[in-house]
Amino acid sequence: MFLRASILLLIICVTAVHASHHRTLHGRKKLAPEIIKTHSGLYDDGGELYAVLVAGSNGWYNYRHQADVAHAYHILIEHGIPKNNIITMMFDDIAKNKQNPYPGKLYNKPHGEDVYKNITIDYDGDSVTPDNFEAILTGDKAKVKGGNGRVLKSGPNDHVFVYFTDHGATGLIAFPDGIMSVQTLQKTLQTMNSKKKYGKLVFYLEACESGSMFEQLKDDMNIYAITAANAKESSWGTYCENDMKLPCLGDLFSVAWMEDSDTEDLNSETLEKQYELVKARTNKSHVLHFGDLSIAEEPVSDFQGAKKTYVLTGRPLESNSRYNVHWDSRDVELNYLLRQLELTKDENSAEHQKLRQKIGAIKHMRFSVKGLYHEVVEAIFPQNDDATRHLKKAMFRKRRTITQLSCHHDVVHAFDDTCIDFNTYDYAMKYVYVLANLCEEIRDADRIIDVLDEIEGEGSVYVDVYAPDVTPSRYIPFGSPVQYGDTLTINGFVQQNSFSLEFYSAMSTTSVWRLSFAVGQPSTVKLTTGSTLIDKANLTQSWAQVI
Repeated sequence: MFLRASILLLIICVTAVHASHHRTLHGRKKLAPEIIKTHSGLYDDGGELYAVLVAGSNGWYNYRHQADVAHAYHILIEHGIPKNNIITMMFDDIAKNKQNPYPGKLYNKPHGEDVYKNITIDYDGDSVTPDNFEAILTGDKAKVKGGNGRVLKSGPNDHVFVYFTDHGATGLIAFPDGIMSVQTLQKTLQTMNSKKKYGKLVFYLEACESGSMFEQLKDDMNIYAITAANAKESSWGTYCENDMKLPCLGDLFSVAWMEDSDTEDLNSETLEKQYELVKARTNKSHVLHFGDLSIAEEPVSDFQGAKKTYVLTGRPLESNSRYNVHWDSRDVELNYLLRQLELTKDENSAEHQKLRQKIGAIKHMRFSVKGLYHEVVEAIFPQNDDATRHLKKAMFRKRRTITQLSCHHDVVHAFDDTCIDFNTYDYAMKYVYVLANLCEEIRDADRIIDVLDEIEGEGSVYVDVYAPDVTPSRYIPFGSPVQYGDTLTINGFVQQNSFSLEFYSAMSTTSVWRLSFAVGQPSTVKLTTGSTLIDKANLTQSWAQVI
């Protein structure tokens, strides 16, 4: 009798301990998952975890985006999401890049693990496109071009995690070839919803002005989105002044959520908790969340996997102040080159001169890009009365919320196709908000596109003053495009330094031609017409005449 009572008591104790352990893992009722996962990525009711990871850039200076995605891939794998449930898009030109001092390797933190090891890339090179991204999410295998053809096979009981990292702008995210507008992303998510491609979907977006992509996300679609920045600011690169001779190793928002997922128990940490932690660590931009905020009460493991914690070795972000350097995403290339210039001690070396030339080209490009946007606004509003001048200034000073989705979609694609390739000159995305403002103001995409066509055909020329004996090179913009026949006067600069006038188009980062002056020469130059047609802008090369 005593033995039976002891056994019964033991069973009761074990049951109580098990119940207590279950409560400890899953917390209060509102934080508990509705269905319990296994380490295979399956739910008890048959639902699964799926993920789509996208690095939308290419080029050495965008190192961080592919390192981010490679790191994210390993987090999901180590947390138990099956390899066959993860689709990865990455141009894959970094690990084996000739500039990489660690061939075949990628690092997302200084002296951390090689995150490129054992990664499976489903779409690389020219197959990393917005059309393929859309087809993958909607499960439309027939529309896929290139890659291995894999698309989401998820259904109404499944959870989907989407992570995208790249450059962005007001109402768009970029790819190596092409862009995706907020209108297209909205339609893609709506299609996923109507086709029942998910039960719940979480979308982490790393890009400048990323908040603009979800400002109109409805809260009844079972979608929860977190963005690296609001609709008006840049996102930031991190680990930028590393001692590995590499560009920024990661993005600040992305590194924050991934290093959190590396170390936390994702079964007990909620999406809301991760959001708050990441928001606090991402101190250069405003991390925001959108959509169905009730999903934030779910544990992170519902979307990133429930298996054992995956810990990358290496120094954590907060504990290494010398690595705790962040750069505006649009300044990463320029800042990297400026830093390399500082480290190059021999100013007469070929490397030093090459760096200065690259830096000069970037500065030229930036000036010409801004000038092009000014030219578009001037063409839309040619009047010069006080009210119009105020309106033109407002196009650059204020950032309006996008409501004219179709106009915005058509205009930004026309600008990318006709004027400046956003992937080649990502700095041009900084002023996309001006195009969005024009759509909000005049609500006429055709009129704006006609202006873009006219400007592209004319091939306007811009001018800078270049003083090679000043370190770093000094540029003094004239502030507007020049026309043939214009007279340019330079005051207060000629007598002290030798200098050059450099003329270039918005389509080129190199000068069309240069006119050099020695100290004390005349400071007035008149442009006269020439005849040779060159470059994409159909620009007419001209001569300059000293008068």
